[in-house]
Amino acid sequence: MLSLSEISIRRPVFAWMLMFAIILFGVLSFNRLGVSQLPDVDFPMVSVSLSLPGAAPAVVESQVLDPIEDAIMEIDGIRSVTSTAQQSSGSIGVEFELNRDIDVSLQEIQNKINQVKNILPINLAPPSLRKS
Repeated sequence: MLSLSEISIRRPVFAWMLMFAIILFGVLSFNRLGVSQLPDVDFPMVSVSLSLPGAAPAVVESQVLDPIEDAIMEIDGIRSVTSTAQQSSGSIGVEFELNRDIDVSLQEIQNKINQVKNILPINLAPPSLRKS
């Protein structure tokens, strides 16, 4: 059985044609390669859900969401923070940079919430955290 090197030595025109074909197909394939300038990327996100029974949205915002947001903003790698206050509940969405480990970020948010727990209302239900 002949190896590729032996065939190339015995038939140099064949070797050149094979090399040219590989280069041609490589160039054609590279030009047709699909690359998006704005790829659809999902950033790591942690959602915090809070419940304060019987509280108005303004109370939820001022006594619960604002202190927790201020504590969360100290974490590195945050892309954006959004919050909504409703009757008896509120939620905070924290979006992180792509290079952040979502499990570490979740733990850091939990630690920050525990740090400000003493200034939160007593009847606040334990917050639930969810990562996505």
